[in-house]
Amino acid sequence: MKLTLATFQQEALKDLRDNCETAQQLCHKNQCILSLSAPTGAGKTIIMANLIEDILCGSAEYVKQENAVFLWLSGWPELNEQSLNKIYFNANNLVPGALISISDDSFDEEVFADGKVYFLNTQKLGVNSNLTKNRDGREYTIWETIENTISRKRDRFFLIIDEAHYGARSRGTENPETIMQKFVLGSKDDNLSPLPIIIGMSATIERFRKLTEGARAMTLPPVEIKPEDVKESGLLKDKIIIDHQKGGGMVMEMAILAEAASDWMDKCSRWEKYCKEQGEEKMVKPILAIQVENSGGNEPSRTDLDECLKTIERVVGRKFEVGEVIHAFGDPKTDIPIYGLKVPYVEPSRIEDAEKVKIVFFKESLSTGWDCPRVETMMSFRTANDSTYIAQLMGRIVRTPLHRRVDTDEVLNNVHLFLPYFDKNTVDRIVKDLNSEGISSDIETASEQQTLHVDEKFREVFDWLNEQQFITWQIKRNRINNYLTSLFALTNLLCNGGWDAHVSKQSKYEIVAMIKEFIGRLKERGQYEDAINGLRKDLRVSNEYDNRNGGEASVSEDRVIEATEYDIEKNFKRAQAQLAHQDLGMLYCKEYTVETFVEHQLDFILYSKSEYAMKELEEYAKRKFYDLQNRWRKDISAGDDKYKTKYDSIVAEGDESSPHSLKLWGTITLPYGEDFKEETDHMFVNKDGKAVFKLDTWEKDILDEEKKRSDFVCWVRNQQNKGWALCIKYEMDRKVKSFYPDFLIVRKEGDGYAVDLLEPHNPAFNDNYAKTIGLYEYLKEEKGIARAEIIRKEDNRFLRLNVGDSMIQHDVMNMRNDDDLSSLFRKYNP
Repeated sequence: MKLTLATFQQEALKDLRDNCETAQQLCHKNQCILSLSAPTGAGKTIIMANLIEDILCGSAEYVKQENAVFLWLSGWPELNEQSLNKIYFNANNLVPGALISISDDSFDEEVFADGKVYFLNTQKLGVNSNLTKNRDGREYTIWETIENTISRKRDRFFLIIDEAHYGARSRGTENPETIMQKFVLGSKDDNLSPLPIIIGMSATIERFRKLTEGARAMTLPPVEIKPEDVKESGLLKDKIIIDHQKGGGMVMEMAILAEAASDWMDKCSRWEKYCKEQGEEKMVKPILAIQVENSGGNEPSRTDLDECLKTIERVVGRKFEVGEVIHAFGDPKTDIPIYGLKVPYVEPSRIEDAEKVKIVFFKESLSTGWDCPRVETMMSFRTANDSTYIAQLMGRIVRTPLHRRVDTDEVLNNVHLFLPYFDKNTVDRIVKDLNSEGISSDIETASEQQTLHVDEKFREVFDWLNEQQFITWQIKRNRINNYLTSLFALTNLLCNGGWDAHVSKQSKYEIVAMIKEFIGRLKERGQYEDAINGLRKDLRVSNEYDNRNGGEASVSEDRVIEATEYDIEKNFKRAQAQLAHQDLGMLYCKEYTVETFVEHQLDFILYSKSEYAMKELEEYAKRKFYDLQNRWRKDISAGDDKYKTKYDSIVAEGDESSPHSLKLWGTITLPYGEDFKEETDHMFVNKDGKAVFKLDTWEKDILDEEKKRSDFVCWVRNQQNKGWALCIKYEMDRKVKSFYPDFLIVRKEGDGYAVDLLEPHNPAFNDNYAKTIGLYEYLKEEKGIARAEIIRKEDNRFLRLNVGDSMIQHDVMNMRNDDDLSSLFRKYNP
């Protein structure tokens, strides 16, 4: 495929492929049901497209099956078109004409053809559908085509049910003979057998289970993608921000629309700036989507469309051209006039690629068959009764346009929704519905956050601080990749980015040398021939059960069987896949002469099955991975954002905790509340030059003390869990955890600056000792921090412990518990 899969997608693909292999072996006796469940934005269609291509075209681990057949079933024609287009534009190896949309007028085949992927939706399978009747010269109904394919191609006929977009859900639970359930359970009325291999894609596993209730099938282990994996990947917007009126007064829908238009214009400006700075090949061109009410009388909508466009043009400051404003109304699907402008109809699935489009008017059509990451701002004139529908709609627009997080402007990681007819209670309902739909983005109302940018008087400080590239840690729930996979991901990045053109090839040859050395050791010890024979030959084991004697069992090993060339080839492919899909086996054959190709394959398989060799290889990969990481971290972080983002992802997936370079973003968001108070000298301010915070008494007093210093310059609220914030790792209860010191203090030092970390911390908390040790370990690696204080309050005065002080570090190194830490506070604060 043209798109590179994220690690969690690769893992899901591997599990699905293994399940398909198992299903093909079992389906002659059992119907087999497989499933992929993943939250919105996880890339279910792309994963399934990779699965299809792997089966039809082969992969490093599996041989190709050119005679396999796929039927892709969804609830709506728009979904079929979207899925077909997504596979068409991203597939590399499928033959021309492999993707076929079944036409209810012209399709008439006895059996589905080998190597094809057919797309069908339930709208074409109703009782009055042409496909289901022998009429108008039709020789085969669609049910007969499916049944014939089952009988002739049972173990290579795959049904994919796309249940992820609500096409199957409610109908399937009301009647056991729904259209989709006919494929699962079979249908006597249509002479249809249950499909032998079914793969379901859904937002949650529960949905697909409801659809398959009653099936007498073998259910293989479900493949599930966790929302946290999608969120960490950067494939989804970090936040959904919801704007609504406080309530109690008039509904000001056009005033809110003007706010939405201003937000959209701001996003246009920010994306243009970002794409130019990063040298993006394709500019991100944001869309403002406006959901209007249904038709009213002879008008296409009860919403005043003329007033909408008039309001937007007033904010923009110009008239729109034909093609910049479009509609996606289901009725009419023709041009309509809005405020003197001809507004054409565009099918939902084609909006994303229509680069000229800036404004989209729609009613309900965009909830299915439509993914549009370009929508940065959405306004809805719908009432609070439509909260569930709006939650479903948001799932279509939370994907990131560049398939990655933006690391310089936090606003570009948000999508903004404006709802004039909602209040706090109804917005809370939307939040609940969004969570139930598996959308993993954080959800906030606009009143809960403030957007801040760098105060220009601190621009020099901001640039200096980012140039220092202080270490910041990313903590994950668990390691995702093995070190070998991470190593080659990193070496490929170094090659592609121009940092080291030879490192990938060099690493491969070093591993090939390890394989040769392993084989050489076996030969020196006289163990090679026995090891090879153990691979090539095995005993056939027979288990005999005597029903006449109470089921008594006997086991016999009756004769030797020997692997065929096919068996060796298949195991060789699996060994290549095990070693990070890098064709190391082929390189081994090319680099070292062996008598036959089969002998080379057996050498490589033997190496991959050696527990000792794999442990040695993992140690090599780990060592080289960290060496390259330490060598190139600062160079990559100083380069283009797309390379830094990819590097951060590789490093983060290589281990549970990973070091990165701190890079404050030019625009950030922080919490906001009506009771927040203004604080001066913050590095980031709002458009009015202010920033407000809710500081507790300790924090306020400590900050005031710092501001009184003669060398004080400015400060930063180091907000927890922000991508731009400085994170320190520490260990507690045998788990690695994250620690964000509350304040970054910048001071003048000579001709430059110095950065201090301050952490006011209640001594009653049970993590004081662990965080202090974590801070000490951090400072052993990061020498650029001038002062790092844990601060507590006793007897109305602050006790400060500077873990950056060399004398204090010696004492901290010898601490064993909280009592020792308390003693140090008293020692250094007499």
